[in-house]
Amino acid sequence: MRRPSAPAGCRGVRSTDRKVFTISEDDGIDWYKMKLFTLTLVAVACLAQTAPPPEPETYDIFYALPKDQSAKLVSLERQQIRSKTKVSGFIVMGMKDSSEITGGRSRVRFAAGQPIEFVVRSAFAVAGIDPNTFYALRLLHNKKDKREIIFMMGHATPIGASTSSDLASGVLPVEFSKYGKSSYKVTTPALKPGEYALGGATMPQVIYCFGVD
Repeated sequence: MRRPSAPAGCRGVRSTDRKVFTISEDDGIDWYKMKLFTLTLVAVACLAQTAPPPEPETYDIFYALPKDQSAKLVSLERQQIRSKTKVSGFIVMGMKDSSEITGGRSRVRFAAGQPIEFVVRSAFAVAGIDPNTFYALRLLHNKKDKREIIFMMGHATPIGASTSSDLASGVLPVEFSKYGKSSYKVTTPALKPGEYALGGATMPQVIYCFGVD
């Protein structure tokens, strides 16, 4: 019976009735280039998996970082704050100075009991200044049709008055770290269900709201 011939460009080496074929230089295959191309593909794939999403384009706007880092940044609910001073009562009067946000519940929701990561582009990121001086996470007081930050409360009677103010009302601790060239990553502790907002540390005019369930 006639044995099959070796493929073109290969030399058969007889060893215990088996043939071992070796590829000759005549095949014209540049193995070095092939190996380099393969390594390049692997490197590109690794970079695509580990590269963070792009930084925000605009300063002082907060976004949530997606768990899938290849996805886009998640927009929060942007709200303009309305300052309001309320005085009530007749003989005994109550006073409240607060900032109100329209709607009792944010449309942007996250799961409770786990840290959440946000990012903000900041002019202070390259200056080495403590970001806690400028930014803060707040727990909001929520009612049926509004959310609020209470900065001052007091009462007055015919014989006197007393007030208490707290510009850091509702502020919760967060961890800041550098993110990219011009941004901060903001990592919260595990949050309980409620309504929250990120924004300026003192009397903010615009805040970025979200809720936790």
